[in-house]
Amino acid sequence: MTAMTYDPRQAAEDNIRIMPTSDDLKKPHSDQEFIEKALREERSNHKNLIASSREELPSIYINGVMIDKTAIAQELQYHPAPTKEDALFSAAQALVVRELLKLAVLEDEDLGQAAWEANEEQAISDLIEKNVVATTPDSDTCERYYEQNKADYKTAPIMSVRHILLASLPEDGEERLLLKKQAYELIDQIKNSQNADAEFIELARKYSACPSKEQGGELGILTQGQTVPEFESVVFAMDQGLAPSPVETRYGFHIVDVLDKQPGVQLDYLQAKPAIANKLAQQAFHHGLCDYLYTLADNAEIEGIEMELAQENIFRG
Repeated sequence: MTAMTYDPRQAAEDNIRIMPTSDDLKKPHSDQEFIEKALREERSNHKNLIASSREELPSIYINGVMIDKTAIAQELQYHPAPTKEDALFSAAQALVVRELLKLAVLEDEDLGQAAWEANEEQAISDLIEKNVVATTPDSDTCERYYEQNKADYKTAPIMSVRHILLASLPEDGEERLLLKKQAYELIDQIKNSQNADAEFIELARKYSACPSKEQGGELGILTQGQTVPEFESVVFAMDQGLAPSPVETRYGFHIVDVLDKQPGVQLDYLQAKPAIANKLAQQAFHHGLCDYLYTLADNAEIEGIEMELAQENIFRG
């Protein structure tokens, strides 16, 4: 395999995606302007063999056959990244990997052209199942992993929370300043009330923009993953009681009162073992898949990209 000048080490080391999930297909196309500009350059007979700037699509060859640049442009939407260069590399490499797998299917005596034409994704899955063997972790390995990572195996904490939402759009800077000031005033009003519980309920019904206002602001029992990250990261770190400052989210400012908090419970080894065994088996599979893909790459003539296969998320079937 020939090492070329389009070097992924100049970009962030992102995980590789071969095929989009259904969630990926729902994502808005964030690079449309970039793609259209690159395609315009190609139509103007750009003759560079490889990408010479971030505004061009690379010319990549596998065994002398060039990957369609339109396919690279279309693949970009499935590879969000910090920079366009990072996205371009990930998209191009994903297509290279898929082409390598296709060639391996075609050369496999049990699969071949018929399997590829019948169902491409099934053919790739059958190829990988045949050539990638993942070791099953034994009990001793699982137990050592548990002892080294105990903190990762706890039940999620449970919170009982109520809030008052002073709503504002993120771009309304001036309004947000006013609402933040109002939120602090309402917090002081609750703290100084002779009946803080009743005061909170009354203010929630009067000011909150959340439907929970009808229940005095109560959100009920919350576990992690139920609310937006900026709310969750603050609230789950709180102790029981009224927060001394409002919590800002994309929706506005929240006056938060934690009514009850039950911390997560440590799982013992037997409870955690199934999850640990599954995690270690997946890691073994990804390592084996990486080794197999590197073998395919070594046996091919690749020009225009230097492959950098990550250890995670290489194949998602």
